Amino acid sequence: MAATEQNAALIQVLNGILAQWTAPDFTTAVAAREGVVLDPGALTLLTILNNSGAQRPSALAERMVTGASNISKITARLQQAGLVGRSGDPMDSRASLIVLTQAGQWAGEALQRSGNSLIDELLEDWNAEDRSDMVRLLTRFEVESNRVAATLRDAHGPPTCS
Repeated sequence: MAATEQNAALIQVLNGILAQWTAPDFTTAVAAREGVVLDPGALTLLTILNNSGAQRPSALAERMVTGASNISKITARLQQAGLVGRSGDPMDSRASLIVLTQAGQWAGEALQRSGNSLIDELLEDWNAEDRSDMVRLLTRFEVESNRVAATLRDAHGPPTCS
């Protein structure tokens, strides 16, 4: 297979995986297996807080590639569910942080268990060497993706509306 055909095949596979893993019905079903029943936006915000700790709403908006009003709506739903709260930002008394409550920490741990069981299910017939190769190659791909993305951002600057 020529390099161009390999590239096209890789892009098609990556697009298929991204489409599946970001599909709202898939993400909510995976989470529901561990008893976490939330909408996709709330799952994403909860996952970010669980993995990275308390965040300012503006940082969450940037990470989720959405606006402040959407973060406010998602945060309100999670607050109503008792999964997040607000605390003062020790670095800036004028700002607040979105933090997981004890119930939010439980839900975050449940999401991790759900992800682990999904990977176990997907790779149940893979041997340890194949699993290691996949992690190694995907890590390398992620590093290169980040490098190229930074180069592109530096060369072209922030996006603008035309």
